[in-house]
Amino acid sequence: HCTSCNHKLNFWDLIPVWSYLFLGGKCRYCKDKIRSRYILLEIFSGLAFVVIAYNLKISAYSTLLELINLFIIYLFFCALYIIGGIDKETYEIHNGTLIYGIAISLMYGLFNAIFYNKYMTMNLIGFIAIPLFLLIVICLLKNLGKDPNRIIGFGDIKYIAMLGLFMGFSMQLLSIILAVFIATFVALIKRKKEIPFGYYLSISSVILIVFAPYLTSLVELMDVTFIL
Repeated sequence: HCTSCNHKLNFWDLIPVWSYLFLGGKCRYCKDKIRSRYILLEIFSGLAFVVIAYNLKISAYSTLLELINLFIIYLFFCALYIIGGIDKETYEIHNGTLIYGIAISLMYGLFNAIFYNKYMTMNLIGFIAIPLFLLIVICLLKNLGKDPNRIIGFGDIKYIAMLGLFMGFSMQLLSIILAVFIATFVALIKRKKEIPFGYYLSISSVILIVFAPYLTSLVELMDVTFIL
């Protein structure tokens, strides 16, 4: 629906990029201006989808399994965009979207385990280890009379668990580190005390998944180091 007049939008109002351009950046019904961030999101998400397909060497000769693998990644990307967008606007991460992301992550892990013999060990570690550590930190801060929400919210921890289940422990850790750097930089520039960390986790995760082929050696080294 339109965020100004709440009119339910039709299919032809929601065609990525084209609808925004055709409508002149305005709502068809109330003529109020549509935020430019919508078309920017559509453009950059489309570019990310193209790059991922290129990285996976998708072509007209790709097998059905390769296309299914690509489609599942696209579905996960949708979760990243939705969670990041909502968190940026409301500072909340909804359980419904997290459940969707976890379901896609499990589907992706089982798909790779069955057809590509890739075990979910590091994914399950990512799903449990860092979130559990953060929960322990929150409990300690509460016992010390500190407010843990100033550091990280419970919704962020659940989001981090979802990322670990899909990306694996090492990629999850890299995503958190990159998100902290980006969020800190933005907070210093804008002088903000409160930041939507889930939004920056989405940005860092998209970047890492897009550039995953160039991080393979680093991720494998981190996995081995952690296991040892």
